Amino acid sequence: MSRIDDFIKEGLSEDGTILNLRDKFIGLRGTMELMTKAETFKNVKTFVFSNNQIEDEGAEAIAQCPYLQNLEVLTLNNNEVGDEGAVALARSTNLPKVTHFSLFGNVIGDEGARAFAESETSKKYIKLDLYKNQFSREGIKALTESPNLKNCEELEIYRE
Repeated sequence: MSRIDDFIKEGLSEDGTILNLRDKFIGLRGTMELMTKAETFKNVKTFVFSNNQIEDEGAEAIAQCPYLQNLEVLTLNNNEVGDEGAVALARSTNLPKVTHFSLFGNVIGDEGARAFAESETSKKYIKLDLYKNQFSREGIKALTESPNLKNCEELEIYRE
C-alpha cells in the first residue's frame, strides 16, 4: 500500500462522502498519484486538500479529473496555485456540482480572477473564497462586477 493509499484510507469518511487530506504536504507528484485513484472516491461531496503544495499542475490535474462529478465543496487553500491552475479550475467541466469553492492563500493573479469572473460555472457558486491571493484592483473589479457571480452569497476577495 502506498503513502497515498494510506492517506485516502485515513481521510475518507465512513460513508465515503468526505475526503479530508488537509496538511499532508502531498505535493505535485502525490497529487498526480491521487488523481489516478480518484475513481475510488467518486461519491465524495466534500474534498479538503489544503496545504499540500500542489501548485498549478496539481490544480490542473484536479480540474481534469473525471471522477469528481459529485463534489459540492472543494477546498484548495494554501497550495501555491497561480493563474494557470485557477484558469483550469474555473473552466473545468469536471466539477459541475461545486457550490463552495475555497482557494484562500494562493498566488492567483488577475488572469485567474478574470477566469472565475468570466466562467459560466461561477453562476452556481454560493461561496467563492479567493482571500489572500495576488490579484490587483483589476481582478477585484472583474470579480465584483461579474454577472456570473451576482448570486454568490459569500465572495471573499480581500488581500489584507
